[in-house]
Amino acid sequence: MATITLDDVEYDTDDFTEDQKQMLNEINYNNNSQTQLRYHLNGLEVMKNTIVVKLREELSTETTITESE
Repeated sequence: MATITLDDVEYDTDDFTEDQKQMLNEINYNNNSQTQLRYHLNGLEVMKNTIVVKLREELSTETTITESE
């Protein structure tokens, strides 16, 4: 017996109609998809920041070499 709370009211999912169960499944799927997308977005943000740091280092090295000449 699983229960969910919606608007401060608890509902037993065993009593749901097939349509209500499908809606709950869609909500759960949506939540899982959002979680996965946030995870991927965070990974992309970390990768971007890593590449920006490398680019800064490369440009800094080039500037130092050019100034030395």
